Amino acid sequence: MSSPSPWSVALAARFARGFRAGPLPWRTVGRESEFPLVRADGAPGELAELWPHLAALDPALHEKRDPSGLLVELSRPGLAYVAEVGRGTVEIVIGPHDDLHGTRATHEAARGVLLEACARAGQTLLGSGIQPAAAPTAALMTAKQRYGVLHEVIGDGWLWFALTASDQVHGAIAADEIVLQTTVGHLVTPVMVALCANSPIQGGVDRGGCSLRELHMGTIQAAQGRHGLPLEPDADLPGMVARYTRQPWLVRYDGPACIPCEGSFDAALDRRGAPSTPVQDDAWADFLTHEHYIWNSARPRSAHGTIELRAACQQPLHEHMAACSFGFGAIEAAPALQRLFTDRFGDRAWPVMRAWHGRVIRDGLAAEEPAPGLIADVLRTIGSALGARGRGEEAYLDPLWRRLDARQNPAQAARAAFAAGGLPGLIAHAARV
Repeated sequence: MSSPSPWSVALAARFARGFRAGPLPWRTVGRESEFPLVRADGAPGELAELWPHLAALDPALHEKRDPSGLLVELSRPGLAYVAEVGRGTVEIVIGPHDDLHGTRATHEAARGVLLEACARAGQTLLGSGIQPAAAPTAALMTAKQRYGVLHEVIGDGWLWFALTASDQVHGAIAADEIVLQTTVGHLVTPVMVALCANSPIQGGVDRGGCSLRELHMGTIQAAQGRHGLPLEPDADLPGMVARYTRQPWLVRYDGPACIPCEGSFDAALDRRGAPSTPVQDDAWADFLTHEHYIWNSARPRSAHGTIELRAACQQPLHEHMAACSFGFGAIEAAPALQRLFTDRFGDRAWPVMRAWHGRVIRDGLAAEEPAPGLIADVLRTIGSALGARGRGEEAYLDPLWRRLDARQNPAQAARAAFAAGGLPGLIAHAARV
């Protein structure tokens, strides 16, 4: 691989400015939780029908509309209900909080309001990673202008975003942690998928896998590693930025309008000439838009000073903290996890975990581990890191230990519920609080 360009070095320097320069005094946590909405027959619901009920239930919420006037968010400080790619998907965004207890309390309060809004609108909220009865069609896509442009430039692979629901965790990190956290976040992704996959039923059919979300979205520009695990680890931050800029440039903003682009982002940077220091605002804005549409499983977020782990499907409602606690614990445990992977696999860790990633997407906890006891070792390492914080947060890992003991993740349980009761049985299973 060639050395990073002057643009990559300059962009990396500005990227790092979004993170704390010194050690973190305390690591905070945030969460983005997407949920499918369904009607009584299992067909996708409509978030638009919930907005009036949410506004009535929480009058402190403020509207946000896109340039077309479409209502896309109701929010107040620390909480937002957000429209996602799918018209039948709602996202709860919360944080940051000092610990997982604050995350749980805020999430459960917000979800309680959302459940009441669903009841008033005659819809059901599912603890599932996918719409179980729908096909990925443009008709299911929320009418945001940028979503239509992304469909145009990506093709029908984009439409899987209208079906799927993830549970994404953010942990605060320092600038000197960016590469370590991103590398470990990717290495731990197959363990997260093995334990937390929850998207096996789609179009009313058992598709024979555990994470259709990762499977289908992983096909988006797979040769460039745009979704899921990158093709190789990053040696340093300029190298990471160079990996981003080599990707095809999908879209940019011209005022409020999202417009399609062509070629790589590198080529667009070359047309600008040499970078300034710091990078000029318009180039930085284009980079942030470009980087936002690279969906790797671990993403450092300069705008928030966090690392985002995004590989988990939405979890069963009664075990909703499972993925969040695993992800945040992995962030807290990153140095110890790096040592664990090195001890187990040496310099082969990346290809070993990438290969296993494909197997757990299909087979979940039925997939043979690449080393005996690896999942248990990862959970113990994460539990120790959470325990060292002194807040009792390691208790949230209990559902994951139960899944490992039973060798059954949520997708495997959902497949059993579907086999026993068809679509009604699956929906009842996924709606259990």
